[in-house]
Amino acid sequence: MHCSAKEVYQKLLKLHGPQGWWPLFHLEKDGGYHIGDYSYPRNESEKFEVCVGAILTQNTTFKNVEKCLALLHQNGICDPSSLLKASSQLVIESIRPSGYFNQKFKKLLIFSEFFISLKQETPSREQLCGLWGIGPETADSILLYAYEVPIFVVDAYTQRIFSHLGFVQGSFNYSRLQSYFMDQLGSDVELFQEYHALIVAHAKSFYARKPYGASCPLLNKY
Repeated sequence: MHCSAKEVYQKLLKLHGPQGWWPLFHLEKDGGYHIGDYSYPRNESEKFEVCVGAILTQNTTFKNVEKCLALLHQNGICDPSSLLKASSQLVIESIRPSGYFNQKFKKLLIFSEFFISLKQETPSREQLCGLWGIGPETADSILLYAYEVPIFVVDAYTQRIFSHLGFVQGSFNYSRLQSYFMDQLGSDVELFQEYHALIVAHAKSFYARKPYGASCPLLNKY
């Protein structure tokens, strides 16, 4: 396939439409997805919720994360101070739908202390990756969606789709693939947010099961 990353984006946008990521629990319209409105998150509470979602979505679906967020809000512990003061049992039961809940419980405690220590400042990628249980993908998701830092999020779906399309040759390298997109697309928070969300939407439709991309419309000529 001979086209640019920007052309793939335009094709994805035409196929799936704008996604409105990152969804927020308190937004009742469209299940929390704020399509076309890139002003979120608007406060520290919303930023923290995005960060929690990014941590909980590790190794699970976002549907399961939404269940956890509903429970965290219902139990009044979807803010760092309350979460740290809550009993371990209450927190674990609230995040149980996301799986790996004992590990994620520890991650949330560590992150909550870190979030408070930031005093509303934007963290660096190095700081985030220095926290236990926070890898490059989670750190970049937090930076892009919670703090509006222009950094492209690369996940397994990105690798899967762009390997199938012939963009990725050889073994997967997170930094190299990330640099490819950022070199191609410049520095655009809204574009990066929408692109990543579109990749996820597309992968769910065409790359969730083997054979991957068997009927992928991106393979069609423009």
